Amino acid sequence: MLPQRQRLTGKDVIFITRKRQYLSQWLFGFFYIKQYPNIKNNQFSCHVTIKLSKRSVVRHVIKRAIIQRIQEHNLVKYPINNWFYKFFIVLSKDRVWELEKKIANFTKKDTIMYVQEEFEKAWKRFNDKLYTKKT
Repeated sequence: MLPQRQRLTGKDVIFITRKRQYLSQWLFGFFYIKQYPNIKNNQFSCHVTIKLSKRSVVRHVIKRAIIQRIQEHNLVKYPINNWFYKFFIVLSKDRVWELEKKIANFTKKDTIMYVQEEFEKAWKRFNDKLYTKKT
């Protein structure tokens, strides 16, 4: 679990989704805005839709896998384009059924590995686009 200062509040999530700065990378979608100047770290939150699975256990496993990858790579501490950001990570609506079909026969460990690999690929592509984009 991310420390409190590195997590978004519900108010932040609502604000970010209304701003509509969104980039989709295959399985994941990233809502983002620049961080306030007085906060010197990135903040993250993620949402796994109930459309993926009615069972909260499955959704929490995926959410924890994403958060674990964020912590492993220290994505919270380093600025992007000399700015810190607030990120809200969601599953892409168009791809939920593909993920559901893919992980249906996976074990818990395989599911975690698959989601983390896909998140890492998506994050790299998103990061490249964010670096090239003038914000």
